[in-house]
Amino acid sequence: MSIEILIPTTRTLGGATQAVVEQLLGTGFMNIDAPETDAFEVELTNVDAEEWGEMVPEAISAQDLGDKIKGNREILRVRVPLRLGHFLLFPGFVSLCRPDNYQEFMSDPRARQIVGRESLELANAFLAPEILICGDAATDFLGTEATNWDELKDVLREEAIDHQLIVIPREG
Repeated sequence: MSIEILIPTTRTLGGATQAVVEQLLGTGFMNIDAPETDAFEVELTNVDAEEWGEMVPEAISAQDLGDKIKGNREILRVRVPLRLGHFLLFPGFVSLCRPDNYQEFMSDPRARQIVGRESLELANAFLAPEILICGDAATDFLGTEATNWDELKDVLREEAIDHQLIVIPREG
């Protein structure tokens, strides 16, 4: 079972996608490895489960991709590849998906440190008040049983999905 790091976002799906892609194309994240190539395919999925890709930055800029997503309310999911793993973005959610094993993460202090650094960097990038770290089941509920952050937390509890909720203290 892989690891998912989820945060809530108030940005639109297009805005969140643009922010992630710009970061990966620019200075990058400090703890989250960008894709291995300068250009990469961002996958889009609509309400009819149709999927297609956009090559960034070769065919479309991060800003134009964000605007395209904002203009098409039928796009429900965006997948952005990384060197290891990927981002999955849904309306109201950003998820960093890692191929690492969740059970190993729970028992390995070094793995928890790595995931912790990635989690905090992601939360800080989006000013998220909380982080959910769990196995790969959480994103399965998005758009069906859960359409907002509180519903997601409720579903994970009701379904007895192993997870950790981390509250980020913010000043002000």
